[in-house]
Amino acid sequence: MALRRLACPTMNPAGMDFDMSKHDDVMRGLGIHGQAVVATIEMIVDLGRREPDLETVAQRIGVPVADLARIFPDDKSLLIAVAEQALVRLMDSCTKAIVKINPDDAVAQFLALGNAYVHWAADHRVQFHLITSHPSLNAMQVPQLRRYLDSMVDLMTRMLERARDAGRLRENEDVPMIVLSSRTFAYGLARMVVDGRMEELLPSRPPLEAAEIAMTDFVKRIARAAAKRPIHCGDR
Repeated sequence: MALRRLACPTMNPAGMDFDMSKHDDVMRGLGIHGQAVVATIEMIVDLGRREPDLETVAQRIGVPVADLARIFPDDKSLLIAVAEQALVRLMDSCTKAIVKINPDDAVAQFLALGNAYVHWAADHRVQFHLITSHPSLNAMQVPQLRRYLDSMVDLMTRMLERARDAGRLRENEDVPMIVLSSRTFAYGLARMVVDGRMEELLPSRPPLEAAEIAMTDFVKRIARAAAKRPIHCGDR
């Protein structure tokens, strides 16, 4: 899949505009598909446009709109490509975070997964808003996007089932409800980081550090409440 190979930049923590030298470095070597994805992100940041249209994106990257339309049939398909690229990066980030944790400690892996999600949101603010709150793009109703979201839910579920099988959770624990609660908490935490609200809640710590503290507390509490024996979350 071309999306997996695309070298697209992430937004800086403040969501600032790209300078032209960085823009040129990013665009150099990319095909039309990659340039269009990068340009769409830039235009959302630079111009505050929720849905840059194909004609405007084509003008920005200097290609005929007909060439762009052969890759993206309509404006929405371009937004979907931007979102899919971000979700590929999310899955990659989560995988890298999980493999660093002891495979026998499913609870610690669950915590690492939550932290990876929040860091991904902070690094991909435009895409996070696009996937979670864009008025005309419901990721759960787009099959090529939903498969990534469903994979995350499946991963969370399997982690908690392993924790239950290892005696870290009660045998009758409602795993789907823990998954739902955890998804809700992680989304809310990521939203506060992306929207710059963590500074208000825990001003003594940098936003991502504050988010990690909150995530650790949440996972420890939910695991402790459901545990048959003490939970250490990887001794963190």
